[in-house]
Amino acid sequence: MAKFHGMGRGSWLAWAVVVMLLPGLVFAAERQRKLKAGEYNPADETVEMFQAMRAGDIAVKLIPKDSTEARVLIENKTKRPLNVKLPDAFAGVPVLAQIGGLDPAGGLGARGGRDRGTGGAAQPMGGGMMGGMGGMGMGMGGMMNVAPEKVGNLKVATVCLAHGKPEPRPKIPYEIKPIDEFTDNVEIHAICRMVGTGEVNQRAAQAAAWHYTDGMSWQELAAKQLRSANGTSRPYFSPDEIKVGMRIAETATRVAEELKKQRSEKSDSLSRP
Repeated sequence: MAKFHGMGRGSWLAWAVVVMLLPGLVFAAERQRKLKAGEYNPADETVEMFQAMRAGDIAVKLIPKDSTEARVLIENKTKRPLNVKLPDAFAGVPVLAQIGGLDPAGGLGARGGRDRGTGGAAQPMGGGMMGGMGGMGMGMGGMMNVAPEKVGNLKVATVCLAHGKPEPRPKIPYEIKPIDEFTDNVEIHAICRMVGTGEVNQRAAQAAAWHYTDGMSWQELAAKQLRSANGTSRPYFSPDEIKVGMRIAETATRVAEELKKQRSEKSDSLSRP
């Protein structure tokens, strides 16, 4: 048997103590790790976004860049840090389209439904996954930690939920709403969630969204043209985007059918004596 020279009983005890302490030291270092801005903190209170909005604990502002992207600002109005639980999908609705008022382009005019809704997904600047808008449609999910009396900043991917309307722009105020207040179409809910998680291409998801929101056939979507100021035009969607969009729509349909089945089974179980 090999012998270890120069190590008496006291040395072995010292090594044993060190080995026993190492796991505790590693755990303490992990606890002391500085959290990134916006990162979930288990020590802080967690609130659901829409419930916290209704309670007046947070204020949420939606600023669209266009129909593909927007920024979500979450203001913590309390004196305590909050983990804000973000919805898997939500809608961004143009405020003027709801009340009819000043036309942002100039002059007076009833906007009616002229400004399109959008839907999509969100990702905090510090990392993490979130989701959804209407007028625009988006998907988010996940958590966003916001310091007391500070504003959290999220960048979100979106899809338009109303074909043929003017492009969303920063000067038009948008209001965030739960996705089911904008549409009860479960397929749209599923598409917004997929956009939010980043698992699908935004362009392909847009084709799938218009297929459901506006009843556009795949032939119509493939024939849609994007016209330039110089009079030239090109296909709005590439053939690959149409193909992927069809697969996204198929997935959304399966999700909707499964959800309807679950609701039906739950309803049947509740109705049984």
